[in-house]
Amino acid sequence: MAASSIASAAQWIATQMANEANFLLGVKDQVRNLQSELSHIQPLLRDVDSPEKVGDTHLQIFIGEIRGIAFQAEDVIDDYILVVASRNKKDGNFLRGCVCFLAKSPHMHQVGMEIQAIVKDLQQAFERLQRHQVPRAIAREGPSNDNNRPKQAGNYKVLTYPHTDDAHFVGRKDDIEKLVQLVTGMNDSGQRCSQEARVVAIVGAAGVGKTTLARKIYNDSRVKRHFSRVAWVTISQQWNKRDLLLEIITQIGAVDREERNSLKDWTERQLVEKTHKFLSENLHLIVLDDMWTTGAWDDICAALPLNNGSKVIFTTRSDKLPSHADLNCFVHKPTLLTEEQSLELFKKIAFEDKDNRATTDDFLRLGTEMTQKCEGLPLAVSILAGLLRTKHTLGEWKDVIKRFGSFLLKVEGPPHYGKSVYQTLMLSYHDIPDYLKPCFLYLAQFPEDYEIESEKLIQMWIAEGFVPGDENPSEEVVREYLNELICRCMVLVVESDYGFTEGVSIRLHDVMREFCIAKAKDERFLEVLPPNDQRVGTSSTSDQSRRVSILSNRTSIPTQNSHIRSFIQFGVLRSSTRVSLPASWTEHFKLLRVLILDEVATHDGYLPKTLGNLRHLRYLALTNTNIKTLPKSIGNLSNLLYLEYELDSRIVGETLPNVLWKMKQLRHLYLDERALFPKKLKLHHVTTNLQTLWIIKGTCSEEEMERMGPSLSKLGIRDIKSQRLLDAVFRSPCMTSGNLLKLHLNWENGAKLKSMEPLYNHCQRLHWLELFGKIREDCPLHFPPSLVKLTLYFNMTCNDPMAAAGRLGQLKALSLWFNVYIGAKMTCNVASFPQLEELNLECLNTLEEWRVEEGAMPRLKQLSITKCPKLKKLPEELKSICSLQNLELRLMPRSFCHRLFRQGDKTDYEYRAGFANEGERGEDFHIIQHISFVEFRWVLEDDEDDKAKC
Repeated sequence: MAASSIASAAQWIATQMANEANFLLGVKDQVRNLQSELSHIQPLLRDVDSPEKVGDTHLQIFIGEIRGIAFQAEDVIDDYILVVASRNKKDGNFLRGCVCFLAKSPHMHQVGMEIQAIVKDLQQAFERLQRHQVPRAIAREGPSNDNNRPKQAGNYKVLTYPHTDDAHFVGRKDDIEKLVQLVTGMNDSGQRCSQEARVVAIVGAAGVGKTTLARKIYNDSRVKRHFSRVAWVTISQQWNKRDLLLEIITQIGAVDREERNSLKDWTERQLVEKTHKFLSENLHLIVLDDMWTTGAWDDICAALPLNNGSKVIFTTRSDKLPSHADLNCFVHKPTLLTEEQSLELFKKIAFEDKDNRATTDDFLRLGTEMTQKCEGLPLAVSILAGLLRTKHTLGEWKDVIKRFGSFLLKVEGPPHYGKSVYQTLMLSYHDIPDYLKPCFLYLAQFPEDYEIESEKLIQMWIAEGFVPGDENPSEEVVREYLNELICRCMVLVVESDYGFTEGVSIRLHDVMREFCIAKAKDERFLEVLPPNDQRVGTSSTSDQSRRVSILSNRTSIPTQNSHIRSFIQFGVLRSSTRVSLPASWTEHFKLLRVLILDEVATHDGYLPKTLGNLRHLRYLALTNTNIKTLPKSIGNLSNLLYLEYELDSRIVGETLPNVLWKMKQLRHLYLDERALFPKKLKLHHVTTNLQTLWIIKGTCSEEEMERMGPSLSKLGIRDIKSQRLLDAVFRSPCMTSGNLLKLHLNWENGAKLKSMEPLYNHCQRLHWLELFGKIREDCPLHFPPSLVKLTLYFNMTCNDPMAAAGRLGQLKALSLWFNVYIGAKMTCNVASFPQLEELNLECLNTLEEWRVEEGAMPRLKQLSITKCPKLKKLPEELKSICSLQNLELRLMPRSFCHRLFRQGDKTDYEYRAGFANEGERGEDFHIIQHISFVEFRWVLEDDEDDKAKC
């Protein structure tokens, strides 16, 4: 990380030279010289984290001094830019600015001298390191050691770790079978098992695969069928009782929408009672992942009734917890991988995209030798295999073996880690290029098990200046950074939005996160203040760290450290706690580049008016907050690249200031669809450079609509008022550029879509399309073949949308809502929808018959039908779709539902395949009998058709 600190500082200074050239005119030569010295010393630092130097106290002191010099360099330049920008703002115009430049010459001279002093300190440090006999790093073969250059796109194939499974899971089939039978109480023959347990503990060292095993059980289809309510909650070392209860309540569906909005006012006792009562009435499985102490169990056990066949599974590293939780707790200790299983897992990862090498005896021999040192720990094997996946020669593999052996001999890890896990983590971290190290450490600031949206993370990295290049680095290059971390198994892909590259979410393994947090703190890169930690910048680290992440319900913000570049606070909105943000707050954080408030509530529901003084701010995200509007001064944030503003659902917003047009550097703009916009929204030339505009209200002028630029890849506009404005959108450059990936348009009754030809002819990369509004009767339906997700709403078309949508070979999700079609018959043609996984039909008031022909929708998993009052029955062909797992029927007539299954006169009931279900089978029961879960909700009497209509 020493080299990466220098690299990060040098890159940020280069970015400032490009972005703020006018403000550095007087000291440009000194700044360029400083950047050169930083780059000059960087090669000497690349091997300081090697095992041979871990215990070298003198060397570590040198490294700390150099890191401090690099931080000082950033501070001096950023402070100088603020001073010059402030004076130019007061001077008003360019001529006065020139006069002001002369007036500030003494300050310019002082800063020039400070930079020269920093350069001299770097030169002296360089000489001291040489005297200390630190060799120049000799670049090894292979891409991973090209420390100054990012990988070219396409070098790696992304490894996927689906949310419901582990793509590289090996072995332990017997363990899974045993635990599934124990949890459900049923064997493969459907008979009750002799052994049962209310509480199951999966116990083992870090990296042994406890969470992976628990997730396998949790997602097993037999478990899903058996329990009517399931929840997965992460506990970790620091937990908050209230948050745990709220998480369980939300996942099990114990409250309706109105109750959910009032949860913040509930006492802990009320939350416990509500959870206990609801779970007592429902067969449930609760998984508590990563529990460390008995206190965590004591906080939550009162809410978990265990007398109705329900079960609790928890994972822990503690041998003492199981007996504390339940005297009859069943303890399962995952077995270590055998040598054969370790090698199988290793080959799956290391050889995944190198089939020709997988059969090479020399590579297999080296792989076998290294996996033996991992001692059967899956995490260690995965990380080592991910590292070697980036190596392409035998020489590189032998070098890794040598270094791994040195780490095993000389590096001691924390006692709660598996013996080889910490050494593998150190080796992997040491191997990643300098430019990737800050990107990796940046992940430490997110809560445990937090799913990080990749697109947001990429924008944070860009805002922090981690990316080499000009002031507008390519997002494709940055995406390769993330791709490399994924390929190295340092981060896990947990979700992909129907395969969209831009829709990937990632997370850190809990052991990797612990390592990441410790490293980030040691390097003064970042400090995480966990839940229940009420320190206010009191630790020495928090006074020095460049970034702070708060995972707690503290009411005050640390202000001692004026050098903070990133400030993030998570999750206090659900409590009654309110955060204080005084106007002086921006003075303390004047060097901020990234500001994120996620589920945070301020005392008065506003941000300080001085927010616009944060000149260096490049990323601002206010998500699910009580902040009613943005301050007018936000227009002064001339370097802002990313702005996201989302209200909590309970908050009524105020009109946003009409200043967006001033932020000329803005690239990504996400606004709450419920936000109040000015009557005549001004965007001017901001749209020329915007890549994301999501979602704005259609109150712009026709000229503004026509100006939507070709750089836009995501565009969302709601409440388009007139035909002229709708036509203007379709005339804009963004509709013909071929760059659109995601499009949402919502127009009012006075307008109709005339033609879909612009979409079909020019939007060949579009994968997400939502059209809310009427379509002309003579307008044929033509959709871009690249679509993966399609939503149509209130189109009032006479053309069967199934015919056009069924031809889309990549479509995975289709929603037809609110009279999108006004015909009586709808048909899914033979072999149509080859990739469709999710289908939603809602408020189709005229639909009487739905036909599905042979071979249609062969991969359908989820079907939802809501408020279709005239639909008489389900299509017969659904019985042949073996992939169909879930069917939701809501607000449907009783005659429709009872043709399938009934439970007396109940209006809410369920059917589960493979279980003894109370109720009567209807004449069409054979259509649904194979479906894992069928939900009937709010069944209506047949004479209540009017209620069912939309």
